[in-house]
Amino acid sequence: MDQSKIPVRYARALFLLGKEKGIIDKLAADINLLSEFFINTPSVTFWLKNPVIKPKQKQSTLRKHFEGKVTETTIKFVSLVISKNREKYFPDIFRNFIRFYKADAGIRTFILTTAVKADAVIKQSVGLKFAKEQTTGHEIITKVKPSIIGGFMVQCDDLLYDASVATELNRMKKELTGQVIEEAIRKTGS
Repeated sequence: MDQSKIPVRYARALFLLGKEKGIIDKLAADINLLSEFFINTPSVTFWLKNPVIKPKQKQSTLRKHFEGKVTETTIKFVSLVISKNREKYFPDIFRNFIRFYKADAGIRTFILTTAVKADAVIKQSVGLKFAKEQTTGHEIITKVKPSIIGGFMVQCDDLLYDASVATELNRMKKELTGQVIEEAIRKTGS
């Protein structure tokens, strides 16, 4: 079986179950919590991938840790994934589940890249500017990339709006370099 299909299938199954039971928002909150936990605790990932530790022990430990923090459906799902020896796919399963959830809810993700950390006012104005035609929600993720010098870049889906100083300087450099070459060709050709 194609390994990239495994996380998608598990994520879709959980998503459809959540829709069917009417608990999709609760599951999304659970998956966000689990995802953050796995990102912030890399040792857990190594522990889960350890073949010496029995699946029952992994299930029991995670149940104890997350009981009362997530729904019983989420706990059962995590146990199922572990029982099928698919725990190494948790990060991909979580990412795909969130992708399904956002697509269903009509939530678009905007990635705002700036040279320095963007404050709340900048995030809000970018959100208003780029998401104004939407009737549903959006989220803005910020990244800092000093190499853009100034300005900003906003990416959503496959579209990129680049208003960075670095890009403008590169464009000007190409124009000036092109003009210099054209003038040199004209002078030598005349």
